[in-house]
Amino acid sequence: MIRISPTLALNNLMKQREASQMPVYKLGFGQSPFPVPNQMVEALKSHAYRKDYVHTQGIIELRQAISHYYQQQFSVSSYAEDIIVGPGSKELIFLAQLALNRSLLLPRPSWVSYEPQANLLGLSTYWVDTNSDQDWKLDPARLEVFLRAHLKEEFVIILNYPGNPTGAVYSESELQALVKVFSQYGVIVISDEIYAEFTFDKKHLSIATLYPEHTIVCSGLSKWCGAGGWRLGYMIFPQEMNDIKAKVIQAGSETYSCAATPIQLAAQVAFEHGEDIQQYTSSCKSILKQAHDLVHATLDQTKLKMRPSQGGFYGLLEFDPSLYPFDTNQALCRDLLKDTGVAVLHGSAFGFASDQLIARLAYVDFDGAYLLQHPHTLRHGLAKIKEAVQKLNEWR
Repeated sequence: MIRISPTLALNNLMKQREASQMPVYKLGFGQSPFPVPNQMVEALKSHAYRKDYVHTQGIIELRQAISHYYQQQFSVSSYAEDIIVGPGSKELIFLAQLALNRSLLLPRPSWVSYEPQANLLGLSTYWVDTNSDQDWKLDPARLEVFLRAHLKEEFVIILNYPGNPTGAVYSESELQALVKVFSQYGVIVISDEIYAEFTFDKKHLSIATLYPEHTIVCSGLSKWCGAGGWRLGYMIFPQEMNDIKAKVIQAGSETYSCAATPIQLAAQVAFEHGEDIQQYTSSCKSILKQAHDLVHATLDQTKLKMRPSQGGFYGLLEFDPSLYPFDTNQALCRDLLKDTGVAVLHGSAFGFASDQLIARLAYVDFDGAYLLQHPHTLRHGLAKIKEAVQKLNEWR
C-alpha cells in the first residue's frame, strides 16, 4: 500500500483546521518560514519567458556556480560535470537509490521519505538505533556491530545533518570515527546537507571532505533560501562514481526531463552568494537559533524532554509515559492537536516504534518575512511559538 508522506498529511490536516476557524499551532510541518530572497524572485521574473528544455544534468552555468559555492563555503571540491541539478533533492535521492541498487541503512530516527523511497524501489531498509543521551547521533561501535553481522549485503547510508528530526550535528572527530567504519565495510554515503547553512554554533563540515570517493552530497534551495515549492535540488558526485551519476542522469531523462529552466536560471543568484544572500542567510539562522532557544527554555523538562538542537528547524520531544497514558505516539499527537491545537509529528514517521512516545517539534510557526524586516520585534514575533510550548506544558 502506498501512503502519503506523513509531513504532507499533517500539513493537510492543519489546513483543514484553519478552514474550520479552529486554532492551530504549526509545530509539525517543517517548511521554511522565510520568504525567497527578493533577488531570486526578480531573477525568476526576468527569466519567466525561458520555455525551452535544457540538459537533464542541469544548466552548465548553474552547476559551475554550485561547484564554486561548495568549494568556498564547505571546502568540497568538484567540477560542473560532477553535479546533477533536478526538481528537488527528494527526487534526486530517490533516483540515486535506484541507481545504486543497494540496501538502505538509516540511523533511527531519520527523515520520513528515505525508507518509503526504498520500499517503492523494492530495496531492503535496515535501521541502526541511536540514543537521546548521545544527541540521537549514530554511534560507530553500534554501527560496526551491525555491519559485521551483515557482511553479505552492500549498503548505502543516508546521513542527514543538521538532522531532521533531531537537530543533531556531527563534529569532525565523530565524522572521522564513522568514516573509519564506512570505509572498512564499503558503505556509500548520501550526505543530505539540506540544512547546512543553518548550523548554529559552528560552520558545517561535510563528510565529503573526509570520505570523498564514496560520498554523494545532496542539497537544494528549500531550506536556506525558503524556496521549497521551487523544487530545485542538486547532487555532487565523486568522479569515482561517474557510472552511478550517469544512471541518475539517464533515469532523470526518462522521468522529469529537466528542472524548470527559469528556476535554474534564478537559482544562480543564490549560489553566487553575494553579500545580500549572505546577510539573508545569516539573519535567518539567527532567528532560528533564538526560536530554538525560546522553545528549549520554555519547555517543562520535568514532563517532556528535548535535547538541544545544533542546527536546522527541529527537536525531538520525549513524553514521560507515566504522565501521558497513550498506547501510541500517533494517538498522543492526535489528541494533542484536538485538545490544544498544537501540531507535532508522531515519532513513528521517523522510524520509532509506535509505543515510543516521541514526536518531532518544528520551531517555525512565525512570520519570517516580518522578522527579517523588523528584527527588533523578535520577542513579539516568536510569541506564538512560546504560547504553543506553554500549551504543551499545561496539557495533561
